[in-house]
Amino acid sequence: MFIGLIVVAIAAALGLAIHRRGYVGYPPAPAGLAVLHRGEAAFVDAVAEVLFPGGGALVLSGVEAQLPHYIDRHLAALPRGKRVLIRLLFNTVEHITLLVPGDEPGGRRRFSSLSAASRVSILDRLAHHPNGLFRLLFTALRSVFVFGYLGHPANLHGLGLSPFEIEPVVSDAELLFPRVGGLMSSIDFEEADRTVDRDTVNPPLDPHGERHRAYSRAGRTGR
Repeated sequence: MFIGLIVVAIAAALGLAIHRRGYVGYPPAPAGLAVLHRGEAAFVDAVAEVLFPGGGALVLSGVEAQLPHYIDRHLAALPRGKRVLIRLLFNTVEHITLLVPGDEPGGRRRFSSLSAASRVSILDRLAHHPNGLFRLLFTALRSVFVFGYLGHPANLHGLGLSPFEIEPVVSDAELLFPRVGGLMSSIDFEEADRTVDRDTVNPPLDPHGERHRAYSRAGRTGR
């Protein structure tokens, strides 16, 4: 009976410790998330802040690029198995401080609760760790973040990779052929709708031409 009470007390203490470390003290999650809970959103922001600090060559910092929203949409589109793996990756790095503590008092706290300098130090040690599994953790984490950061409209515009502003035209192709998979009856254009003359040759796109307005307007609050 006494041993049973000890086991129950130990299990309760462990459960409380896990609950406090894994769920207590996180700020509210940003509005509009469908998959990430508030702890994961805080972790994403904590990683984004040190992976992509402000003042670089691109317009936005990692935090300004609102990566929790990008990653949330990405996870929602993935099969359940892959979604679980990525969330497991986030939780592993969030608590990797139990094995790779930060360079400050209380360095074994959650990754997201450490100072920016300690987070940089931890990621650097993971990236250059003698154990290949730790290096793999860093590589996998970075690959999840980099597409969302570089794919933000404002950063695409800064890289010169945003799409051009192209005025829609109606040529012979639109008059004669339906959209892929459509029926001939789905063609909505007639001869009077033509905007390209048969004898007109469209000039090539200017690599320095105007970009799509949604990208050219993208700023620090755009998604």
